[in-house]
Amino acid sequence: MIPEFYATWRQETDRRNVLAAQEAERQHRRELWDDILMYVGIPLLVAAVLVAPTVMQAVFG
Repeated sequence: MIPEFYATWRQETDRRNVLAAQEAERQHRRELWDDILMYVGIPLLVAAVLVAPTVMQAVFG
């Protein structure tokens, strides 16, 4: 009875640890993408807004 309980408890603990590790990896990936978008995407957006009038003038004369 005790070995069976321990084995079941150990399997459940291992499963929870694996799920927690996977969730931590997903969270890290999400934060990495957020950082990339914040430090790269925002300056690109600002640059596009600043360049837009020049491009429009060149295209439409």
